[in-house]
Amino acid sequence: MEFDELFIKLKVNPLKLIESIVHAGGSSVILFKNRKSEILYVNDQFYQKHPQFKNNKEAVIGKTDFDLFPDSQEHAKQAFEDEQRVMETGQAINVVETEGKNHDGYTLIAHTRKYPLYDSQGETIGVFVITEDMTSDVKALRENQEKAKILTKLNVELSQENATDALTQLYNRRFIHAELDTLHKEYLENNTPFSILLLDLDNFKSVNDNYGHHIGDEVIKHVGTVLNNIKHQKYPTMEPCRYGGDEFLVILPAYQKDGAVSIARDIKDAFDHVILHAGAYHDIVRLSIGVAGIRDEETIQDLLNKCDQRMYISKRDGKHRITY
Repeated sequence: MEFDELFIKLKVNPLKLIESIVHAGGSSVILFKNRKSEILYVNDQFYQKHPQFKNNKEAVIGKTDFDLFPDSQEHAKQAFEDEQRVMETGQAINVVETEGKNHDGYTLIAHTRKYPLYDSQGETIGVFVITEDMTSDVKALRENQEKAKILTKLNVELSQENATDALTQLYNRRFIHAELDTLHKEYLENNTPFSILLLDLDNFKSVNDNYGHHIGDEVIKHVGTVLNNIKHQKYPTMEPCRYGGDEFLVILPAYQKDGAVSIARDIKDAFDHVILHAGAYHDIVRLSIGVAGIRDEETIQDLLNKCDQRMYISKRDGKHRITY
């Protein structure tokens, strides 16, 4: 059914319908303009938006944007061109535009829709303009986006904090369990290898006893620094972690045991060539290392136990060595 047929069937009074639409516009500014873009009618919201015309409505009717807004000639020119294009093509347009700033210094944003107006013969006689102030909506959206960015940043920081050891800035046990679980699933599904190294500091108890726990903390931090340096300089995929106390675990995604042994040697060599100076302590940090790669139907706990046993073999056989 055509629109005019619907009007007849429902006995709609077009003037009353237009009046209802205009007055139901809410906060929208509504204008009717003729072929010359001269204003024929504006609703009350126009005067609320432009109070300088409220007591002089005669200054509005029959005028163009050029007349009403002499300080915004570029804006008036663009509005005129848009309206002429609507009348020439018969195609409505939607425009989102800025309109200066409000008293808070926030950019005013408006959504304007322009439709052709026709007479009873179907000839274009003007345009119907609806302008909605979107400033508060856009401001709220941007504020929400900023809040979302802040929350995301805080969540990332919190996640990193929850997965990081405070003393060494290495990954902690929470990360270890999650990462090993992920790697183990990959291994079972795609046969993707991975290996681990378990590092235990030699004679660490005597460091605490002879130099104090504050020096012991410096030794622990030194281990974290050296492991992070090795990661950044040579093995970017390795994941050094503090396992607990004076034990450290290095997770090696995609490495088989032979490759892990090579990395263990590089780690031991790095510690052997760096003397730590902390208070009265002046020495290298010595490590006993166990190496293990995932095999067959091993569970994560099987792998950890195997690596732990090999680390203790290094301890038993004289310390400061690697067992694989």
